[in-house]
Amino acid sequence: MNGWSSRISGTIAAGLLVAGTGTVLLPAAPATAESVVYGYQYRCEGGAHLNFPGATIEVRVEIPKSVKVGERIPLQWTLDRSPLASHDRYKAGGRLIATATVDVAGVWQGKLDSTGGKDQAELAKGGPLELPAAIAGSVGATAEGKLAITPRQLLLDFVPPADTVRVNDTDDPGEPRATGDHTHGPIQYRGKWFYSDKTQPDRAGDHQQDLHATETTGDTATVNFTGTKIAYIGERVSTVGKVEITVDGKDPVQVNAHDEAPHDRPKAQETLWTSKELAYGDHTVTVKNLGGPAPVMAVDAFDVSTGTLSYPPGYFHTTCTYSGIATSVIVDVLPAGTGNGDGGDDGGDDGDGGGGNGGQVGDGDGDDSARGIVVVQAPVRRVTPSPSPSRTPTRSPSSTPQVRVTPRGGAHTGEAVAATSPAPLLVGYGSLLALGGLAGALALRRRTGRPRPADDR
Repeated sequence: MNGWSSRISGTIAAGLLVAGTGTVLLPAAPATAESVVYGYQYRCEGGAHLNFPGATIEVRVEIPKSVKVGERIPLQWTLDRSPLASHDRYKAGGRLIATATVDVAGVWQGKLDSTGGKDQAELAKGGPLELPAAIAGSVGATAEGKLAITPRQLLLDFVPPADTVRVNDTDDPGEPRATGDHTHGPIQYRGKWFYSDKTQPDRAGDHQQDLHATETTGDTATVNFTGTKIAYIGERVSTVGKVEITVDGKDPVQVNAHDEAPHDRPKAQETLWTSKELAYGDHTVTVKNLGGPAPVMAVDAFDVSTGTLSYPPGYFHTTCTYSGIATSVIVDVLPAGTGNGDGGDDGGDDGDGGGGNGGQVGDGDGDDSARGIVVVQAPVRRVTPSPSPSRTPTRSPSSTPQVRVTPRGGAHTGEAVAATSPAPLLVGYGSLLALGGLAGALALRRRTGRPRPADDR
Protein backbone atom coordinates (compact mmCIF):
# COMPACT_ATOMS: atom_id res chain seq x y z
CA MET A 1 0.00 0.00 0.00
CA ASN A 2 1.16 3.52 -0.72
CA GLY A 3 1.77 5.56 2.40
CA TRP A 4 3.27 4.48 5.70
CA SER A 5 1.85 2.24 8.37
CA SER A 6 2.55 1.20 11.93
CA ARG A 7 1.00 -1.47 14.13
CA ILE A 8 -0.82 -0.77 17.36
CA SER A 9 -1.66 -3.56 19.82
CA GLY A 10 -3.30 -3.14 23.17
CA THR A 11 -6.36 -3.48 25.31
CA ILE A 12 -9.33 -1.48 24.06
CA ALA A 13 -11.50 -0.03 26.82
CA ALA A 14 -15.26 -0.12 26.83
CA GLY A 15 -17.50 2.70 25.61
CA LEU A 16 -15.94 5.89 24.21
CA LEU A 17 -12.18 6.38 23.93
CA VAL A 18 -11.09 10.01 23.70
CA ALA A 19 -8.31 10.47 21.16
CA GLY A 20 -6.91 13.97 21.42
CA THR A 21 -10.18 15.80 21.55
CA GLY A 22 -12.00 13.48 19.18
CA THR A 23 -13.83 10.33 20.17
CA VAL A 24 -13.80 6.77 18.86
CA LEU A 25 -16.74 4.42 19.04
CA LEU A 26 -15.62 1.11 20.58
CA PRO A 27 -17.25 -2.13 21.70
CA ALA A 28 -18.70 -2.37 25.17
CA ALA A 29 -16.60 -5.36 26.25
CA PRO A 30 -12.80 -5.03 26.60
CA ALA A 31 -10.64 -7.17 24.38
CA THR A 32 -7.19 -7.25 22.90
CA ALA A 33 -7.08 -6.00 19.31
CA GLU A 34 -4.42 -5.17 16.78
CA SER A 35 -4.82 -2.24 14.44
CA VAL A 36 -2.68 -0.76 11.70
CA VAL A 37 -2.23 2.99 11.18
CA TYR A 38 -1.84 4.07 7.56
CA GLY A 39 -0.48 7.50 6.60
CA TYR A 40 -1.60 9.45 3.54
CA GLN A 41 -1.10 12.86 2.02
CA TYR A 42 -4.28 14.45 0.67
CA ARG A 43 -4.39 17.29 -1.84
CA CYS A 44 -7.23 19.81 -1.47
CA GLU A 45 -9.19 21.89 -3.97
CA GLY A 46 -12.05 24.39 -3.81
CA GLY A 47 -13.74 26.36 -1.07
CA ALA A 48 -13.42 29.99 -0.02
CA HIS A 49 -11.20 29.14 2.95
CA LEU A 50 -8.53 27.26 0.99
CA ASN A 51 -5.21 29.05 1.18
CA PHE A 52 -4.24 28.08 -2.34
CA PRO A 53 -5.28 25.31 -4.77
CA GLY A 54 -3.38 22.08 -4.21
CA ALA A 55 -2.70 22.68 -0.51
CA THR A 56 -2.01 19.41 1.29
CA ILE A 57 -3.06 17.79 4.55
CA GLU A 58 -1.50 14.81 6.32
CA VAL A 59 -3.99 12.10 7.26
CA ARG A 60 -3.64 8.93 9.35
CA VAL A 61 -6.26 6.18 9.33
CA GLU A 62 -6.37 3.46 12.01
CA ILE A 63 -8.00 0.24 10.82
CA PRO A 64 -8.34 -3.01 12.84
CA LYS A 65 -6.82 -6.16 11.38
CA SER A 66 -9.75 -8.33 12.48
CA VAL A 67 -13.07 -8.29 14.29
CA LYS A 68 -15.63 -10.92 15.21
CA VAL A 69 -19.16 -11.34 13.86
CA GLY A 70 -21.48 -9.12 15.89
CA GLU A 71 -18.77 -6.57 16.72
CA ARG A 72 -18.23 -3.14 15.22
CA ILE A 73 -15.42 -2.20 12.86
CA PRO A 74 -14.10 1.16 14.17
CA LEU A 75 -12.18 3.52 11.89
CA GLN A 76 -10.35 6.56 13.23
CA TRP A 77 -8.96 9.37 11.09
CA THR A 78 -6.41 11.76 12.56
CA LEU A 79 -5.85 15.06 10.73
CA ASP A 80 -2.65 17.08 10.76
CA ARG A 81 -2.18 20.81 10.14
CA SER A 82 -5.03 22.73 8.55
CA PRO A 83 -4.73 23.94 4.94
CA LEU A 84 -7.57 26.45 5.48
CA ALA A 85 -7.45 30.18 6.24
CA SER A 86 -10.44 32.34 7.09
CA HIS A 87 -12.05 34.02 4.08
CA ASP A 88 -13.24 36.95 6.19
CA ARG A 89 -13.72 38.07 9.76
CA TYR A 90 -16.14 35.93 11.76
CA LYS A 91 -17.26 36.11 15.34
CA ALA A 92 -16.84 33.01 17.52
CA GLY A 93 -19.30 30.20 16.85
CA GLY A 94 -18.43 29.02 13.36
CA ARG A 95 -17.91 25.29 12.93
CA LEU A 96 -15.57 23.29 10.73
CA ILE A 97 -16.84 19.84 9.74
CA ALA A 98 -14.65 17.06 8.34
CA THR A 99 -16.13 14.00 6.63
CA ALA A 100 -13.90 11.13 5.53
CA THR A 101 -15.21 8.30 3.35
CA VAL A 102 -14.04 4.74 2.79
CA ASP A 103 -15.37 2.18 0.34
CA VAL A 104 -16.17 -1.19 1.92
CA ALA A 105 -16.39 -4.35 -0.20
CA GLY A 106 -16.51 -8.07 0.55
CA VAL A 107 -19.30 -9.87 2.34
CA TRP A 108 -21.28 -6.68 1.81
CA GLN A 109 -20.60 -3.48 -0.09
CA GLY A 110 -21.16 0.14 0.85
CA LYS A 111 -19.60 3.37 2.08
CA LEU A 112 -18.69 4.39 5.61
CA ASP A 113 -18.53 8.09 6.47
CA SER A 114 -16.59 9.19 9.54
CA THR A 115 -17.60 12.71 10.60
CA GLY A 116 -16.34 15.14 13.22
CA GLY A 117 -16.41 18.86 13.88
CA LYS A 118 -14.53 21.66 15.60
CA ASP A 119 -16.06 24.88 16.94
CA GLN A 120 -14.06 27.94 15.93
CA ALA A 121 -13.03 30.90 18.02
CA GLU A 122 -13.26 34.42 16.59
CA LEU A 123 -11.58 34.39 13.19
CA ALA A 124 -9.56 37.20 11.67
CA LYS A 125 -9.37 37.45 7.92
CA GLY A 126 -6.58 35.12 6.79
CA GLY A 127 -6.38 33.43 10.18
CA PRO A 128 -6.13 29.60 10.37
CA LEU A 129 -9.17 27.40 10.87
CA GLU A 130 -8.74 24.59 13.37
CA LEU A 131 -9.39 21.01 12.30
CA PRO A 132 -10.98 18.40 14.61
CA ALA A 133 -8.19 16.37 16.21
CA ALA A 134 -9.81 13.10 15.13
CA ILE A 135 -12.93 11.88 13.40
CA ALA A 136 -14.41 8.42 13.66
CA GLY A 137 -17.10 6.06 12.48
CA SER A 138 -17.97 2.39 12.80
CA VAL A 139 -20.09 -0.31 11.21
CA GLY A 140 -21.29 -3.67 12.49
CA ALA A 141 -19.78 -6.91 11.14
CA THR A 142 -22.67 -9.28 10.42
CA ALA A 143 -21.13 -12.23 8.56
CA GLU A 144 -17.86 -14.13 8.43
CA GLY A 145 -15.45 -13.38 5.62
CA LYS A 146 -13.19 -10.55 4.53
CA LEU A 147 -13.85 -6.85 4.05
CA ALA A 148 -11.70 -4.63 1.83
CA ILE A 149 -11.55 -1.03 3.11
CA THR A 150 -10.29 1.66 0.73
CA PRO A 151 -9.85 5.32 1.84
CA ARG A 152 -11.51 7.83 -0.48
CA GLN A 153 -12.33 11.54 -0.20
CA LEU A 154 -11.90 13.86 2.74
CA LEU A 155 -14.40 16.74 2.70
CA LEU A 156 -13.97 19.96 4.70
CA ASP A 157 -16.96 22.25 5.26
CA PHE A 158 -17.60 25.37 7.30
CA VAL A 159 -20.81 26.65 8.88
CA PRO A 160 -20.45 30.39 9.57
CA PRO A 161 -22.04 31.81 12.72
CA ALA A 162 -25.32 33.70 12.51
CA ASP A 163 -24.48 37.39 12.61
CA THR A 164 -25.35 40.88 11.36
CA VAL A 165 -22.59 43.35 10.52
CA ARG A 166 -23.15 46.99 9.67
CA VAL A 167 -21.10 47.95 6.61
CA ASN A 168 -20.13 51.60 6.44
CA ASP A 169 -17.36 53.77 5.15
CA THR A 170 -15.51 54.34 8.37
CA ASP A 171 -15.26 57.78 9.87
CA ASP A 172 -12.43 59.09 7.73
CA PRO A 173 -11.27 62.65 8.30
CA GLY A 174 -9.47 62.51 4.95
CA GLU A 175 -12.65 61.92 2.93
CA PRO A 176 -13.20 64.90 0.58
CA ARG A 177 -16.38 66.93 0.92
CA ALA A 178 -17.24 66.59 -2.73
CA THR A 179 -15.98 63.86 -5.04
CA GLY A 180 -16.71 61.84 -8.14
CA ASP A 181 -16.27 58.10 -8.63
CA HIS A 182 -14.46 56.59 -5.68
CA THR A 183 -14.42 53.69 -3.25
CA HIS A 184 -14.68 54.46 0.41
CA GLY A 185 -14.40 51.45 2.69
CA PRO A 186 -16.40 48.57 1.16
CA ILE A 187 -18.76 50.88 -0.78
CA GLN A 188 -18.18 51.99 -4.38
CA TYR A 189 -19.65 55.36 -5.36
CA ARG A 190 -20.28 56.34 -8.98
CA GLY A 191 -21.28 59.88 -9.91
CA LYS A 192 -21.18 63.25 -8.20
CA TRP A 193 -21.27 62.52 -4.51
CA PHE A 194 -20.70 64.74 -1.51
CA TYR A 195 -19.77 63.69 1.98
CA SER A 196 -20.66 65.18 5.37
CA ASP A 197 -19.26 64.02 8.68
CA LYS A 198 -19.71 64.62 12.39
CA THR A 199 -18.67 68.24 12.00
CA GLN A 200 -22.14 68.84 10.53
CA PRO A 201 -24.89 69.28 13.19
CA ASP A 202 -27.45 67.28 11.21
CA ARG A 203 -25.18 64.20 11.17
CA ALA A 204 -25.56 63.58 14.88
CA GLY A 205 -28.03 60.72 14.41
CA ASP A 206 -26.31 58.97 11.51
CA HIS A 207 -24.19 55.85 11.93
CA GLN A 208 -20.67 56.93 12.82
CA GLN A 209 -21.99 60.51 12.31
CA ASP A 210 -21.31 60.61 8.59
CA LEU A 211 -23.31 60.31 5.36
CA HIS A 212 -22.85 60.14 1.58
CA ALA A 213 -25.43 61.80 -0.67
CA THR A 214 -25.98 62.73 -4.33
CA GLU A 215 -28.46 64.97 -6.18
CA THR A 216 -27.68 63.54 -9.62
CA THR A 217 -30.15 61.17 -11.23
CA GLY A 218 -28.53 57.85 -12.15
CA ASP A 219 -25.72 58.00 -9.59
CA THR A 220 -25.15 54.70 -7.82
CA ALA A 221 -23.67 53.17 -4.68
CA THR A 222 -22.64 49.51 -4.80
CA VAL A 223 -21.51 47.10 -2.09
CA ASN A 224 -20.29 43.53 -2.44
CA PHE A 225 -21.09 41.26 0.50
CA THR A 226 -21.06 37.64 1.62
CA GLY A 227 -24.11 36.43 3.50
CA THR A 228 -27.80 35.60 3.17
CA LYS A 229 -29.49 39.04 3.47
CA ILE A 230 -28.77 42.77 3.26
CA ALA A 231 -30.60 45.93 4.36
CA TYR A 232 -30.19 49.49 3.07
CA ILE A 233 -29.82 52.11 5.84
CA GLY A 234 -30.44 55.81 5.10
CA GLU A 235 -32.44 58.88 6.08
CA ARG A 236 -36.11 59.73 5.76
CA VAL A 237 -36.27 63.48 5.20
CA SER A 238 -37.97 66.03 2.98
CA THR A 239 -35.07 66.30 0.54
CA VAL A 240 -34.77 62.61 -0.43
CA GLY A 241 -36.94 60.74 -2.89
CA LYS A 242 -37.09 57.45 -4.86
CA VAL A 243 -34.26 54.97 -5.37
CA GLU A 244 -33.99 51.75 -7.36
CA ILE A 245 -32.35 48.71 -5.76
CA THR A 246 -31.08 45.54 -7.42
CA VAL A 247 -29.41 42.42 -6.00
CA ASP A 248 -26.98 40.67 -8.32
CA GLY A 249 -28.33 42.85 -11.13
CA LYS A 250 -31.80 41.26 -11.04
CA ASP A 251 -35.37 42.16 -10.11
CA PRO A 252 -35.11 45.95 -9.51
CA VAL A 253 -37.40 47.39 -6.86
CA GLN A 254 -38.26 51.01 -6.08
CA VAL A 255 -38.16 52.51 -2.59
CA ASN A 256 -39.47 55.96 -1.67
CA ALA A 257 -37.48 57.41 1.24
CA HIS A 258 -39.30 60.76 1.20
CA ASP A 259 -40.60 62.10 4.52
CA GLU A 260 -41.81 65.50 5.68
CA ALA A 261 -39.13 65.69 8.37
CA PRO A 262 -37.08 68.87 7.93
CA HIS A 263 -33.66 68.40 6.49
CA ASP A 264 -31.89 69.65 9.63
CA ARG A 265 -33.71 67.07 11.76
CA PRO A 266 -33.82 63.95 9.55
CA LYS A 267 -35.03 60.56 10.69
CA ALA A 268 -31.61 58.92 10.79
CA GLN A 269 -30.52 55.28 10.54
CA GLU A 270 -33.81 54.23 8.97
CA THR A 271 -34.04 50.77 7.38
CA LEU A 272 -35.34 51.76 3.95
CA TRP A 273 -35.30 48.27 2.37
CA THR A 274 -34.40 44.66 3.22
CA SER A 275 -33.68 41.92 0.72
CA LYS A 276 -35.30 38.48 0.71
CA GLU A 277 -33.35 35.48 2.01
CA LEU A 278 -30.51 34.59 -0.34
CA ALA A 279 -28.34 31.54 -0.76
CA TYR A 280 -25.21 31.98 1.31
CA GLY A 281 -22.42 33.35 -0.84
CA ASP A 282 -21.12 36.44 -2.61
CA HIS A 283 -23.70 38.99 -3.71
CA THR A 284 -23.81 42.56 -5.01
CA VAL A 285 -26.41 45.18 -4.15
CA THR A 286 -26.71 48.50 -6.04
CA VAL A 287 -28.87 51.51 -5.16
CA LYS A 288 -29.54 54.11 -7.88
CA ASN A 289 -30.92 57.62 -7.59
CA LEU A 290 -34.16 58.03 -9.60
CA GLY A 291 -34.32 61.80 -8.99
CA GLY A 292 -37.65 63.67 -9.02
CA PRO A 293 -39.08 66.52 -6.97
CA ALA A 294 -36.98 65.40 -3.99
CA PRO A 295 -33.71 64.72 -5.85
CA VAL A 296 -31.39 63.56 -3.08
CA MET A 297 -30.34 59.94 -2.47
CA ALA A 298 -28.51 59.35 0.83
CA VAL A 299 -26.42 56.32 1.84
CA ASP A 300 -25.56 55.81 5.49
CA ALA A 301 -24.78 52.07 5.77
CA PHE A 302 -25.79 48.51 4.88
CA ASP A 303 -26.60 45.72 7.33
CA VAL A 304 -25.18 42.41 6.04
CA SER A 305 -26.64 39.31 7.70
CA THR A 306 -25.96 35.60 7.82
CA GLY A 307 -28.88 33.58 9.07
CA THR A 308 -28.75 30.41 11.12
CA LEU A 309 -27.72 27.71 8.65
CA SER A 310 -28.83 24.12 9.15
CA TYR A 311 -26.17 22.74 6.83
CA PRO A 312 -22.77 23.85 5.51
CA PRO A 313 -23.03 26.12 2.44
CA GLY A 314 -21.29 24.98 -0.72
CA TYR A 315 -19.40 28.27 -0.68
CA PHE A 316 -16.82 26.79 1.71
CA HIS A 317 -16.81 23.21 0.44
CA THR A 318 -13.28 21.81 0.06
CA THR A 319 -12.58 18.37 -1.44
CA CYS A 320 -9.34 16.56 -0.57
CA THR A 321 -8.20 13.43 -2.40
CA TYR A 322 -5.38 10.98 -1.80
CA SER A 323 -2.20 11.80 -3.69
CA GLY A 324 -1.58 8.38 -5.19
CA ILE A 325 -3.27 5.03 -5.58
CA ALA A 326 -4.97 4.00 -2.37
CA THR A 327 -4.93 0.22 -2.18
CA SER A 328 -7.37 -1.67 0.00
CA VAL A 329 -6.86 -2.81 3.59
CA ILE A 330 -8.22 -6.28 4.35
CA VAL A 331 -10.12 -6.84 7.60
CA ASP A 332 -10.86 -10.42 8.66
CA VAL A 333 -14.34 -10.97 10.08
CA LEU A 334 -13.93 -13.99 12.33
CA PRO A 335 -16.59 -16.28 13.80
CA ALA A 336 -18.09 -15.07 17.03
CA GLY A 337 -16.30 -16.46 20.07
CA THR A 338 -12.86 -16.75 18.47
CA GLY A 339 -9.84 -15.33 20.23
CA ASN A 340 -9.16 -12.41 17.88
CA GLY A 341 -11.15 -9.23 17.35
CA ASP A 342 -11.79 -6.05 19.18
CA GLY A 343 -14.45 -6.91 21.68
CA GLY A 344 -18.18 -7.20 21.92
CA ASP A 345 -21.04 -5.09 20.67
CA ASP A 346 -21.19 -1.55 21.92
CA GLY A 347 -24.82 -1.74 22.81
CA GLY A 348 -26.11 0.66 20.12
CA ASP A 349 -27.79 -0.33 16.90
CA ASP A 350 -25.86 -0.36 13.66
CA GLY A 351 -27.47 2.79 12.40
CA ASP A 352 -26.38 5.33 14.94
CA GLY A 353 -22.93 4.28 16.05
CA GLY A 354 -23.57 6.07 19.29
CA GLY A 355 -23.27 5.13 22.90
CA GLY A 356 -25.72 5.81 25.68
CA ASN A 357 -26.07 9.54 25.05
CA GLY A 358 -28.23 9.57 21.95
CA GLY A 359 -25.31 9.66 19.52
CA GLN A 360 -23.99 12.94 20.83
CA VAL A 361 -20.35 12.36 21.61
CA GLY A 362 -17.46 14.62 22.43
CA ASP A 363 -15.73 16.19 25.35
CA GLY A 364 -17.46 19.53 25.54
CA ASP A 365 -14.80 21.73 23.94
CA GLY A 366 -16.43 21.82 20.53
CA ASP A 367 -14.12 19.16 19.10
CA ASP A 368 -16.03 15.95 18.68
CA SER A 369 -16.68 12.92 16.56
CA ALA A 370 -20.18 12.54 15.27
CA ARG A 371 -21.69 9.15 14.61
CA GLY A 372 -20.47 7.15 11.63
CA ILE A 373 -22.95 7.12 8.75
CA VAL A 374 -23.18 3.89 6.79
CA VAL A 375 -24.56 4.00 3.25
CA VAL A 376 -25.15 0.34 2.41
CA GLN A 377 -25.76 -0.59 -1.19
CA ALA A 378 -27.18 -3.85 -2.50
CA PRO A 379 -24.59 -6.57 -1.87
CA VAL A 380 -22.63 -7.83 -4.84
CA ARG A 381 -23.05 -11.36 -3.58
CA ARG A 382 -24.72 -12.88 -0.58
CA VAL A 383 -22.52 -15.20 1.41
CA THR A 384 -24.35 -17.90 3.36
CA PRO A 385 -22.05 -19.61 5.83
CA SER A 386 -21.84 -23.38 5.24
CA PRO A 387 -23.39 -25.34 8.09
CA SER A 388 -20.79 -26.78 10.41
CA PRO A 389 -20.86 -30.58 10.95
CA SER A 390 -23.07 -31.36 13.90
CA ARG A 391 -21.34 -32.74 16.95
CA THR A 392 -22.78 -35.11 19.53
CA PRO A 393 -22.49 -33.36 22.84
CA THR A 394 -20.12 -35.05 25.28
CA ARG A 395 -21.93 -35.80 28.50
CA SER A 396 -19.99 -34.56 31.46
CA PRO A 397 -19.93 -36.64 34.67
CA SER A 398 -22.93 -35.98 36.87
CA SER A 399 -22.25 -34.08 40.02
CA THR A 400 -25.17 -35.83 41.77
CA PRO A 401 -25.23 -39.46 43.07
CA GLN A 402 -26.11 -42.04 40.43
CA VAL A 403 -28.46 -43.70 42.98
CA ARG A 404 -30.91 -40.93 43.61
CA VAL A 405 -32.91 -42.74 46.46
CA THR A 406 -31.21 -44.34 49.46
CA PRO A 407 -33.06 -47.53 50.56
CA ARG A 408 -34.86 -47.00 53.81
CA GLY A 409 -33.49 -49.01 56.67
CA GLY A 410 -30.14 -49.58 55.02
CA ALA A 411 -26.85 -49.68 56.80
CA HIS A 412 -25.85 -46.53 58.64
CA THR A 413 -29.15 -44.85 57.88
CA GLY A 414 -30.47 -44.92 61.44
CA GLU A 415 -33.93 -45.74 60.14
CA ALA A 416 -36.23 -48.63 61.03
CA VAL A 417 -37.03 -51.31 58.54
CA ALA A 418 -40.12 -50.58 56.56
CA ALA A 419 -43.24 -52.54 57.35
CA THR A 420 -43.42 -53.93 53.85
CA SER A 421 -39.84 -55.21 53.97
CA PRO A 422 -39.35 -59.07 53.62
CA ALA A 423 -36.74 -59.05 56.42
CA PRO A 424 -39.18 -60.21 59.21
CA LEU A 425 -40.03 -63.31 57.23
CA LEU A 426 -36.37 -64.12 56.84
CA VAL A 427 -35.77 -63.59 60.55
CA GLY A 428 -38.75 -65.83 61.42
CA TYR A 429 -37.63 -68.51 59.02
CA GLY A 430 -34.15 -68.44 60.53
CA SER A 431 -35.61 -68.70 64.01
CA LEU A 432 -37.59 -71.79 63.03
CA LEU A 433 -34.48 -73.39 61.59
CA ALA A 434 -32.57 -72.62 64.78
CA LEU A 435 -35.35 -74.10 66.99
CA GLY A 436 -35.56 -77.12 64.74
CA GLY A 437 -31.84 -77.71 65.09
CA LEU A 438 -32.02 -77.41 68.87
CA ALA A 439 -34.92 -79.90 69.08
CA GLY A 440 -32.99 -82.37 66.97
CA ALA A 441 -29.97 -82.08 69.21
CA LEU A 442 -32.04 -82.73 72.37
CA ALA A 443 -33.68 -85.76 70.79
CA LEU A 444 -30.27 -87.18 69.87
CA ARG A 445 -28.99 -86.58 73.39
CA ARG A 446 -31.88 -88.45 74.92
CA ARG A 447 -31.38 -91.27 72.56
CA THR A 448 -27.73 -91.67 73.33
CA GLY A 449 -28.25 -91.39 77.09
CA ARG A 450 -30.91 -94.25 77.39
CA PRO A 451 -29.84 -97.60 79.28
CA ARG A 452 -29.07 -100.52 77.00
CA PRO A 453 -31.12 -103.78 77.13
CA ALA A 454 -29.59 -106.81 78.89
CA ASP A 455 -29.06 -108.66 75.71
CA ASP A 456 -26.93 -105.84 74.42
CA ARG A 457 -24.43 -105.95 77.19
